Amino acid sequence: MNPPRSSYPYDYSRVEAVMAQYLPLWRAMGFDAVVAIARGGLAPGLMASVGLSLPLYALFYSRADRKVSWYTAETPRKPSRILLVEDIAGRGTTLSDSMAYLHEQGHEVQVFTLAYDADSRIKPDFGQEMPAGMRAWFPWERTSITEAFDRTANQPDRPEHEYASWAIDLDGVLLMDLPEHLYAQALHDTLAQRDLLLPSETLPGLDLSDITIITGRPEQDRERTQAWLSRHGFQGPLVMRDENKYSAAQTATHKAQTILARCHTHFLESDAGQALEIANQTRVAQVIWWTGRQAFLVHAGEIHDLRLA
Repeated sequence: MNPPRSSYPYDYSRVEAVMAQYLPLWRAMGFDAVVAIARGGLAPGLMASVGLSLPLYALFYSRADRKVSWYTAETPRKPSRILLVEDIAGRGTTLSDSMAYLHEQGHEVQVFTLAYDADSRIKPDFGQEMPAGMRAWFPWERTSITEAFDRTANQPDRPEHEYASWAIDLDGVLLMDLPEHLYAQALHDTLAQRDLLLPSETLPGLDLSDITIITGRPEQDRERTQAWLSRHGFQGPLVMRDENKYSAAQTATHKAQTILARCHTHFLESDAGQALEIANQTRVAQVIWWTGRQAFLVHAGEIHDLRLA
């Protein structure tokens, strides 16, 4: 089994940024058409075709029998100089078989993938190499990053949303969040009071019995936190804040980095400010702000100059 790798998120802004660096070169290369491999190559393929003012065609690849066919009704004239686009150059045969199919039809092919790594079967002519220990994560295949999906060997037999991996915040979700000033005034008494709290009357409509909990509570509180969770039937993994890495003010970063490292696709957060920070840092994860009764999907992007907003 391959060692676990952290998520390297590509939201649409990052996809555009990666592609923008190649457009001037591609315009000078005289391509006749862009061919995308459906479905991962469709989004970047569309961006390439628009940026190059070229027609877009697409291929379909059947992994079961390694059969390549045209996905679009129209096909490039023969021969053409083609930019073949895929989201990732993986360990499988999709790219190599697609290239062979186009070559057999007399086309000249150059390959662009948004991401590749040292284990990729094909090294593309253009693309971004993944940092060591990272794996690309795309919004159009959000659940493909999870352990459950990995076990399908890229052959899921259920709807892909069923392979999602959820994690939740603790305080403000499973139990009420006590005001911060109480901790500053009487830490020991406030912690004791917190330990006696019952689970919130309104809980998210998820299976909470074994869900992963990512909390800003410091690691030194693990024993009493685990005791409360066990007492109320919450048996999932518990990830706490390592004070040697993250201060209390860096709690959102701790949660975001944990989401990426553990390849969670969804996270429920009770603090609106933290939800925005986490969404900005994880990019592709679906971050939900939980008010105690309602859930709001959060999208966030950092603005460096308010005058440009």
